[in-house]
This record gives sequence, structure tokens and C-alpha cells, in this order.
Amino acid sequence: MNSITEKVLAGERISGDEFLLLAGSNDLHLLGFLADTVRKRLHPEPFVTYVIDRNINYTDICISACKFCAFFKAPEDGSGSVLTNEELEQKIRETKELGGTQILLQGGLHPDKPLEFYEDMLRFMKSLDIHIHGFSPRKSATLPNSPA
Repeated sequence: MNSITEKVLAGERISGDEFLLLAGSNDLHLLGFLADTVRKRLHPEPFVTYVIDRNINYTDICISACKFCAFFKAPEDGSGSVLTNEELEQKIRETKELGGTQILLQGGLHPDKPLEFYEDMLRFMKSLDIHIHGFSPRKSATLPNSPA
């Protein structure tokens, strides 16, 4: 572990295997110290900024059934929901009142929503003057009619 620490402190790149060894050490203080050292080297300014955001799930109705997701409802379940514009606006207003500037937009793969639904939702959200980080790809998801 000392040789990996020395490499990071010297500004050298570590290998993938070295990273896994370092991350697997579970030494939170060492990881934080090394991360802060690299941050200070790359960004020596005496301040750090953060994005204040909120995760909004626009729907829990999904056909993907990703193994990691305990959130989704199958379309035939009947207990799933889709947020209305009014609900979105309320969540965005609450976020902005707390100093938030960004929405992490996530949701299921709803089988009945056309592309226009998403375009309209994004237009509406942007009209509320908020940054949107959304629709991140899910590595384990398989879309309908696509090879597994």
C-alpha cells in the first residue's frame, strides 16, 4: 500500500489493479487524504464548490426490470405513477428554495410514453430555470426488441 500512496503523492498515475487494491483497503482516511492531495494539485484554489441537486423520479413504471432496481412497477401492476407537471414544479420549487440548481432526472422505461412526452417534460422543466442532469444510460438495462 505504501508504494501506491507514494505514487499518488508523487503525481504518478496508478494502475487499475493498484486502484482496486487502494479502494479495497477500506481506509477512508487514506482515500480522502489522497483524493484531496490530487484535487489540490489540479485545483490549487483555496475553495471547493458543490452542486446542490435533487433526484426526481418522473415515473416508476418500467419494462426493463433491472436487477439492481427495487423501485420499478411493471406496467400491468397498476400501482405505478407518472408525475404531473404540477408535481414536477412543486419539487423543483422546493429544490430551488433550498439553494438547489440541478435536478437529477431519473425514471422507468415507460412503454406508453412517446418521445414527445419526454421533450415536453424537459421543455417544461427548463422553463422553471433549473439545470437538468437526466437520462443517464443504465449499463444493465436491456431495451425491448434489442439483443440482450
